[in-house]
Amino acid sequence: MTMRRPTLFLRLLLLTLPIELAVLTLFAFWLVRGSESRSLAAFDESTRIRSKEILGDVAPDATGKLQVDAGLMRRSIVPGTQACVLDGAARVVWESPAGWFGTSGLRPLSSPDAEYAETVVIDGNRFRVLDAAKRIRRPGDTDVATGPLVEVLLATPLAGMERADREFREKAAVMGVLLLVITSFLLWAAIRMGLRPVKAMMRRLENVPGATGEERLDEGPLPAELRPLAREINGLSDRLWGLVQMEKRFSAEAAHELRTPLTLVKSTLETALLTGGSREELAQALQEALEDLQRLEKTADLLLEMARINSLPAERPMDFEPVGLDGLLRSLAERFAQAAGEKGLRLRTDLRAACVDGEREALERLFANLIDNAVKYASSGGAVTVTCGAKGGTVEAAVENDGPPVPGEDRPYLFQPFFRGRSGRDGRVPGAGLGLAIVAAVARRQGAEVAYEPGDDAGNRFVVRFSARRDEKNYGECFPKG
Repeated sequence: MTMRRPTLFLRLLLLTLPIELAVLTLFAFWLVRGSESRSLAAFDESTRIRSKEILGDVAPDATGKLQVDAGLMRRSIVPGTQACVLDGAARVVWESPAGWFGTSGLRPLSSPDAEYAETVVIDGNRFRVLDAAKRIRRPGDTDVATGPLVEVLLATPLAGMERADREFREKAAVMGVLLLVITSFLLWAAIRMGLRPVKAMMRRLENVPGATGEERLDEGPLPAELRPLAREINGLSDRLWGLVQMEKRFSAEAAHELRTPLTLVKSTLETALLTGGSREELAQALQEALEDLQRLEKTADLLLEMARINSLPAERPMDFEPVGLDGLLRSLAERFAQAAGEKGLRLRTDLRAACVDGEREALERLFANLIDNAVKYASSGGAVTVTCGAKGGTVEAAVENDGPPVPGEDRPYLFQPFFRGRSGRDGRVPGAGLGLAIVAAVARRQGAEVAYEPGDDAGNRFVVRFSARRDEKNYGECFPKG
């Protein structure tokens, strides 16, 4: 069972939700920790105020002994708070409840104008302790520095503050969940709204009528982020339409090339049957029909060759072998020497050591087509020249003749299937117009580039350029072993 891939909308939602959750979690953590810190600071400030009030209620007598109004003290402290007043010798002057300081384990400051606050556990309960000390002036003294030292310790239970903090955290958690739901809904709506242009593009593509080559996505109303995508889709549409048109032309030309010899064969045989000529005339008719059938067979072979090459994977094969171009071209030149001689042509070679990676059989087919094409279209009594050699980081092989250059208007179509120049169209040079198309297809397969270079006044030069082998010095491996 094949699982459905998540939609773009779901992917965006799944991508943004964890980010949103992390942001809300950090915000909640900051909010709670900040609330606890502020609560503790407010708690300490409130205790500090009470400690100053208590210190103000302590007064020494003429002998320096501290006098404490117990009733006034009890009114100054919050219920549940444990308080203690000490003199400079750390003796308890007053405490509430009685005896708690001795069992609390707290240590007095015994230092004037000092203060500290800390959280401690007394009898299993958490308290916030504030310890403050200062000197007070005796009656009749003018200098407070000589007065007795008074120290106040307040231990306020944290249960109330902790309960308030717990309630705040609970409320914050509820608010966080609500905020998560609301922001998730807003995020969902924003993503849906943001994907509307994409859905509009999809509907536009779905509603495209029959292919006319004029279908386009309007880039104007699209967001800037989607315009490159629309541009690429339009470019892909253009390329696909070009391929469709090429396929149509190919089919039409193939049908024409196959139909013409069949029509000639049929016409020749029908004429022979109707006229009932002599034995020699029948033999001549059969010979003409056989030549037309041979032409048909050659065209069919070329079509099969084109189909085979085009069906191969587009990527360059990994099992290329070293091929010595000079030896391969020398062998081909010897093979075509007779055909060139029959036309009164000179077949010349200028072959220097050159080694490339490729398929030897495919390279033979490529250069055989180029040499055959050069011999066909060379001027009578002229020459065909085959060269190769390494130039910098490339290996270049060329086949040229001294025939009339291809007209400028024909050059863009040289490597298209079934295209034939003027001399091919008027029947002076036989062929189906597939040779150069096969050359271009094989060159692409071999990772090479093929180009046409016309001469200034006369001549045609077809150049094939390869990347040079990295181990060019090891030239011996380019020769077949045997």
